[in-house]
Amino acid sequence: MNLKDIVASVNERMDSLETVRERSIAASRSVIRMTKKAIHAIHAGEEHEKILNDTVSEYNFLYDSICKEPEILFSGTVADAMMELSEVCILSSIVLDKDVPSYVSLNVTPQSWAMGLADCLGELRRIMLTRLIDKDIKGAKKIFDRMEEVCDFILSFDVPEAILPIRRKQDVARSVMERTRTDITNALLMCNVKY
Repeated sequence: MNLKDIVASVNERMDSLETVRERSIAASRSVIRMTKKAIHAIHAGEEHEKILNDTVSEYNFLYDSICKEPEILFSGTVADAMMELSEVCILSSIVLDKDVPSYVSLNVTPQSWAMGLADCLGELRRIMLTRLIDKDIKGAKKIFDRMEEVCDFILSFDVPEAILPIRRKQDVARSVMERTRTDITNALLMCNVKY
């Protein structure tokens, strides 16, 4: 193969990657928008499983279209979609008291799944506070117990930042748990409920 043919082949490959990249950006943004709708529905106490199923389907379409293109699959935009998908799927499973989906079952990277787990903690705090406001002490305590479990797992990740940049999220998780523990303890004391 001469230089002209090689350059033509490289250009063809780059054009193909650019097309896949543009499609992946649009699909990733769509997934992220859908995860936001699902999280809003969870907080509003609305039916969210159909939105979640549609989100998973949209993500699977994205994954199937790029899984053979590692340059695109492991790009930042797709990683964000993976992280958001992981967060909402984990959150939904905890709220519905179901098994937490693994990164394998979601077709996401372990790193995106771990980051999604970390982000889930703040959403669980919002749910717990809503239950406290509604005077659902038992429900709030149940969510708090799951938060403690999630936080323990978040803090268990001990790898270099180059592999999993989770240190800042671990610091946030500690802070969230301290504030939440204070909130639920005060609520229990006000309601004369033994902690």
